Amino acid sequence: MANAERERRPTKAERKERARTEREEIQRKQAARSRSRTVGAIVGLVVLVAGTILIISLARNGNDSTQAGSTQVPDPATLPGIMQSAPPWPNNTEQLPARLAQLNLPPLDDTVPPLHHHVQLYIFVDGKPVVVAANIGLSDQAASPLHTHTPEGTGLVHIESADPNFHPVLGQFMDVWGPYFTSTCLGDQCNQGDHQLRVYVNGQQYTADPTLIPLTDLSTIVITFVTPSQLPDPIPSSFPTAG
Repeated sequence: MANAERERRPTKAERKERARTEREEIQRKQAARSRSRTVGAIVGLVVLVAGTILIISLARNGNDSTQAGSTQVPDPATLPGIMQSAPPWPNNTEQLPARLAQLNLPPLDDTVPPLHHHVQLYIFVDGKPVVVAANIGLSDQAASPLHTHTPEGTGLVHIESADPNFHPVLGQFMDVWGPYFTSTCLGDQCNQGDHQLRVYVNGQQYTADPTLIPLTDLSTIVITFVTPSQLPDPIPSSFPTAG
């Protein structure tokens, strides 16, 4: 984020224009994904045998195969400002510069970035939705390529990076924000009995390390810390249609 942008708060008209542009971009990506799925279905019918072999291979490997390569996520307990507390959680930007220094993420580029993706994030704790704060990862002192904008509660995560080869994962975004998040813990709670951390990607439970879930464009991620009876029904499974 440029220094000039930090010094001047965008006008209402500028914010409205930015939101309109982002909605159009999301709609364009959704249309392109729909076309790709149609083509993929046709190709899949032609190569049915090869597809069957691939499915068997993926099933053997489990969803570890979807993890983001060699991405390293630090122990969040070692990061400044990590919140081992119950929700709701603020955007927690006071110690953001110190956290970013340890996370070693690529620079933010919010002009025309080579990489500009969106992920929809939902969080449920004890059966209740948790608000995803506005302006996570953004402050006058520092800016992260993984962030949210306004309004609060939309759960729309932006990935805007100057590095087109950046492959962020869920644990990195949660560390930018600050709620304590590991493979078994969220905030002030860790797995105990049937009250456990369960994470879903596009409606399917992710059984490997959830901190390594790739932040793939137009994906929907649901973090829950609940008993089975408290799970949302249905589990959000598709990216919201841009209005």
